[in-house]
Amino acid sequence: MAVISAIPIVPYTVGANRITRGVRIEHVCGDPMLSEDGDRDLNMRIVKTALQSLTTEVGGPTIFEPEATEVAELSHVS
Repeated sequence: MAVISAIPIVPYTVGANRITRGVRIEHVCGDPMLSEDGDRDLNMRIVKTALQSLTTEVGGPTIFEPEATEVAELSHVS
């Protein structure tokens, strides 16, 4: 199972093995402050990271970070 969470410590604490960091609680897979294309790119990057985590062997709770190199607009996303 893979979990996408803006607060990865919560699924980490309950023992989820594959956690992908999202953006914000109210918009976990994107950022409405970005342009439509930027938001879509961010969404795809987060979802692809979560899907890739399913094929990655882990020995316990692991947090996967979506790569921020593809979308220049992401400089303000934490």
